[in-house]
Amino acid sequence: MVNIAKSIEENFAGKDENIVYSCPKHGKETYFSIKKLEKMPKMRDYVYVWFKHKNRSEKMWVRITSGSRLKGQGILDNEPTILTHLKLRDIVKFKTDVEGITWGR
Repeated sequence: MVNIAKSIEENFAGKDENIVYSCPKHGKETYFSIKKLEKMPKMRDYVYVWFKHKNRSEKMWVRITSGSRLKGQGILDNEPTILTHLKLRDIVKFKTDVEGITWGR
């Protein structure tokens, strides 16, 4: 299996090509692999957020503007490809559950 977090970390430079698709079976595993990147010093102002809408989901980076990674508000820092009701730079709210998943609202 490809080390997704390592691959993204090596190529992370704000490029548009940083899109990872996963099947429902491995969605949570992929999410947590990428979420580990929050520990990088250059990612201290970001949180990896899981958005769901009408049986579809997409995980994207949010730049925190208030609160913390556990609960707050920020600016969407990805161009959505699945959840097209969201747009780059939208202000979104988020909250992290007991499992460690940060959900967008």
